[in-house]
Amino acid sequence: MNWFKKHPRVEVKPSQADQLLYRAGWMVVAVNVFLVWGVYFDLPDTIPTHFNFQGQVDGYGHKSALWAIPMLSAGLYLALGLIATKLKPWLMNYPVKVTEENAPKLYPLAFRMLAVMNFCFVMAFLITTGIILLKIKGWVDALDVQLLIGLWVLNGLIPLYFVYKMIVVVRE
Repeated sequence: MNWFKKHPRVEVKPSQADQLLYRAGWMVVAVNVFLVWGVYFDLPDTIPTHFNFQGQVDGYGHKSALWAIPMLSAGLYLALGLIATKLKPWLMNYPVKVTEENAPKLYPLAFRMLAVMNFCFVMAFLITTGIILLKIKGWVDALDVQLLIGLWVLNGLIPLYFVYKMIVVVRE
């Protein structure tokens, strides 16, 4: 597989749905920031910062460490959003051969994949913040943390769905 093969230059822009996903993602990032801000001053100075696969706390840190989640979420969202909206689709890598005929179908799929991945990851960051806060309050148990781990694994599988869709497009 040639990773840097030249693809046809077909001009395609992110759809309105993709743009809506990007804007919605920024709202999720903002909710994450406001969630941490809203509870920060009521938290104890030392909070759980890491959980094992059984959902038991195995790491503690200062409550300021909780800010890492929304800040990381915002930074990654900005970076991937810029890549998704500014990068030309013919510069991306595809799991299938891109031709003049299938490029108009493949390129929007690439934009949609990036939009969906970006949105799902900021949602996972928000849910992570929520679970940690609920765990601090003692309102959730190990099962919820295990579901959170499953959510992150599921997010990692999103590109496989779009690879499948791209293969189907090429076969049509």
